[in-house]
Amino acid sequence: MKLRHLLAIPALLAAQGVHAQERTTDPLAPLAQCINRSEFQFKTQDRLPASATTRVVKMAAGERRVSTADGYRLMLFRKSSLPFVNLKIERSADGQFAADRETIVAQMQQMSASSKLPHQVPLETDARQGVEVLGSNNASIAQAQGIISLYSLLHAASGTVATAYLLNQPADPRDFATDAQYQALRDQFLASLVSCMADPAQ
Repeated sequence: MKLRHLLAIPALLAAQGVHAQERTTDPLAPLAQCINRSEFQFKTQDRLPASATTRVVKMAAGERRVSTADGYRLMLFRKSSLPFVNLKIERSADGQFAADRETIVAQMQQMSASSKLPHQVPLETDARQGVEVLGSNNASIAQAQGIISLYSLLHAASGTVATAYLLNQPADPRDFATDAQYQALRDQFLASLVSCMADPAQ
């Protein structure tokens, strides 16, 4: 089963145009700005409403929730006029990161386990600079009309979760035309994101 059949991009915003007036701080702003200093920059930056304190994660055994003390959705572009990444960055509520991580890891494991040959999507795991990285990739860009790869990145030290949907670009102009070109850009993006999560002030 392909990633596009496994995934449905959850809506980050509960209500369009709602501003988080209750907030007095913006803990994710340095991370967003660090990402924007990379080769992958956002054209839209939507902040999670302060009233949206959790998001639903659908599991086979039922719905679970992940805390969202704050969050942004960033549509990232490189050279193309088409987006390359739909990125969510979220801050877990105080004391909730461990439980949020458990839910996110379980979701990623379940999605991988439910994929079937000949389009099985294994779960890849890694740890870099204190950031845990979990990823699922379609074997080829030809197999993905929408989402090519899904990554969840978890930084325990700051309680930050990033969810990255890497998108196919079916029309010109595009940033990649081959699997090798896509994989190089994917790895470049992940390295930038990991580095910013580890140290947003760089």
